[in-house]
Amino acid sequence: MRSSRFSPPSLLGAALVGLTLTAACASDPGEAGPAPAPTPAATEPAPTEPPASSSGDPNPNPNPTPAVSCFEDLTKKGVVYEKATARGVADAIVVKGKINDVLFADEMQTKPTPQPMACAFVQTLWQLADVLKGHAIHRVGALGSYCYRCCCAWSETNFCRGPSDPEPSCGSNGYSNHSWGRAVDIRYLFTDDGKTYDVNDPKQWVMSTESTCKVARAKQTGTSKFLYDLACEIAEKKVMSTVLTPNYNDAHRNHFHMDIGTKGAPSGFTVKSDKPALVDEGEHADACGGH
Repeated sequence: MRSSRFSPPSLLGAALVGLTLTAACASDPGEAGPAPAPTPAATEPAPTEPPASSSGDPNPNPNPTPAVSCFEDLTKKGVVYEKATARGVADAIVVKGKINDVLFADEMQTKPTPQPMACAFVQTLWQLADVLKGHAIHRVGALGSYCYRCCCAWSETNFCRGPSDPEPSCGSNGYSNHSWGRAVDIRYLFTDDGKTYDVNDPKQWVMSTESTCKVARAKQTGTSKFLYDLACEIAEKKVMSTVLTPNYNDAHRNHFHMDIGTKGAPSGFTVKSDKPALVDEGEHADACGGH
């Protein structure tokens, strides 16, 4: 979306009952989902007999450590949040402070975004914060995170749905990954020395039609090199499933789109573009318009 316009209904007010950081089409599993909400995998029935271990002991660990839930994990990490209800978002929360010492805010604001995010996505933002802090970034400004709608770009007819709105008719386009609270569009990056990096500034991000993380990256200097290196590092460190940069298409000229897919753990780890490369790679469903 050229303007990456998000219009959460009534603070997501319509979209929330208690209280997260481009959209795509159903043809790309790393971006959009064909159904209104991710469906949890069915639980396999327990076997009638435990498999024998290599030592012959059928129960080598009679007191296994229980798995830590996403909520418990964030609490242990010191993330302050409130549980929320948001259409399409599993385990929705609203973060009330910094995530791993990085503030994820809306645009130029200096307070946490009030938009709901999937708990699993906040765990991913914790990992993203490690990368950002390595570049002395402790605050980012996002154009949007949650918006329950179809891909591609936001429009007067493809708007953010609240809980009382009718289900959108997405057809083959599918739903935006922003619908699940598992994506974020980042425009601004604020460094500790007072600099503000704006992905939408053509003097800061110098666009290229060559492979983003190979040929194009090698040609960058100054601020543009900083931003190219950052986008490519996020993919190299396998933080997000997909990163789309201004090199991808018109809908992404003003931000980095980052997501972890429709459900499950992040996978793929690419930054997609018009040319084969690690970042902005290959044909992406979002080519139809935007997140």
